[in-house]
Amino acid sequence: MVVNGIDGANAVAALTALPGPALAGKTLIDYAVPYVYQQEGDAEHPWLTPWGVMPRPATLDTDSLAEQIQRALPATKVVKAFVTQKQQTVVAPNTVGSGDHTMFVAGDPPDVKETATALLRAYGWRDILDLGSLHAARGMEMYAHFHMAVNLALGGRPFGVKIVR
Repeated sequence: MVVNGIDGANAVAALTALPGPALAGKTLIDYAVPYVYQQEGDAEHPWLTPWGVMPRPATLDTDSLAEQIQRALPATKVVKAFVTQKQQTVVAPNTVGSGDHTMFVAGDPPDVKETATALLRAYGWRDILDLGSLHAARGMEMYAHFHMAVNLALGGRPFGVKIVR
């Protein structure tokens, strides 16, 4: 298993530069967000944050970074996970709401999500929602912007979202 956290602008190039079969047959959990930093054309409508201008997503609802990685590495099993949480919460879900919140996974084929789910359960996640195919990574990556807005509104405090079924 491999976890990708390389920034979205460089992830595909960095992963495809690895020697031939380095990732073939492996499950790659994609945790990256396809952000574009230092956007020159967005100066007219910047989203100002305490650290500067918020980067914009490079992909929206017609593609995702996870799908780009899957196309570039067809022998690798790509699953999208973790991206809807802060890094600290991913590995310690009980630090927010006693762990009573939801983690999302998406990938093809269905068994690829089992590896990611097993890791999440080892971290302490109890509520994991399978969003289906890797196409759902599009929404997960777009959610990262909303997640940042909520995080800023909460003064940087970590939080979780609970899906009530």
